[in-house]
Amino acid sequence: MKKLLFTFIILLGTATALYSYTGEAGPAMLKLIYGSRALSLGGAYSGVANDVYYMDSNPAGGDPSKVFKVSLIHQEWIEDVNFEAIRLSRGFSDQFFLGLGLTYLYLPFTYYDYYGYTDGKTYTISQCMGMINAGYRFKKLNIAIGANAKVFYNYVPEDLYEGQSYFLFAADIGVISRTSILKTFIGPEPSITAGITVKNIGYSDFMEKLPTEFHFGLSYRLLRNLLITGEAVVPLYEPVSGSVGVEFDIAKTFFLQGGVQIIENPMLGVGFGYRRRDFNIYASYTPSMVFRNMMSVSVEFTFGQTKSLETKKEIERLMVAALDSFGKKDYEGALGYVEKVLELDPRNRRARLLKKVIFQESDLNGNGGKER
Repeated sequence: MKKLLFTFIILLGTATALYSYTGEAGPAMLKLIYGSRALSLGGAYSGVANDVYYMDSNPAGGDPSKVFKVSLIHQEWIEDVNFEAIRLSRGFSDQFFLGLGLTYLYLPFTYYDYYGYTDGKTYTISQCMGMINAGYRFKKLNIAIGANAKVFYNYVPEDLYEGQSYFLFAADIGVISRTSILKTFIGPEPSITAGITVKNIGYSDFMEKLPTEFHFGLSYRLLRNLLITGEAVVPLYEPVSGSVGVEFDIAKTFFLQGGVQIIENPMLGVGFGYRRRDFNIYASYTPSMVFRNMMSVSVEFTFGQTKSLETKKEIERLMVAALDSFGKKDYEGALGYVEKVLELDPRNRRARLLKKVIFQESDLNGNGGKER
């Protein structure tokens, strides 16, 4: 692969002088969009952040349920640059959550000098990043806070380009709120989610400035199967940018996404997903007029109290059906769904309350029906 070394240095952002020349701050790896679903939505994910890649978009978006989630991703970036990543998260006591992220970006190549000569060796320039996440959800306020601590290492072989390997330390902080304001559908999903994230606050003795950014995200679930999301990004040292995206799902099993990142050279993303119990997979495709088209695939597995989660999902499904029947004045059908909920969870407050309302609003009691 006949590339000049300085081309790769530009691509990976390893020289401070080059950052100053291009007007960019810090390594590009700290600004990438992680997660195929987030990429398909154009990066508008700070106001969504409801899978294991929450820690890359908004560290407050973790799931405090007592489950363990694992996700793997392979993404083809520009030219021959690829990265692999793993994300882990675990909830505790329905309030706390912890996460761990590891990312490895690499570029193998053969060095050719200005005159086209090579020593025949194959080199690899790489970047690695480790991330620890922690967060807490305030149940009564429907608000969560979270933070990441990150360690980044840039590696360039010394015999290839001396003095370009370095460490960088950074942190992210975020807050997110999920509410049912302006809700137009029946279901457990929040209608509006708002998130604010400050990324890449840190230090490196190799460069003067890091890519510190403020992200403001907002998503609105217009219908139960239609999500609209947007995000504004305000960097300290680069131009303001934004992104918008939309997601449509079929029975919470099949997902279609599309989005655009509004920057100097707009980036379009499209993708699809499939979710089944404790497994989901997403794939995204990003066409490019400058580099080769980018592909990303991520898979996520859920372990732990999956049976409990399935019971909760079944209860939500039955409650949605009960409310739908109640809205159509099919009180007998609504009561049947409520009874099934109470079989799964006899102490379910919503089901018990709905049962009382059904008897109050219908003539079941008058026809001999007795409240149980």
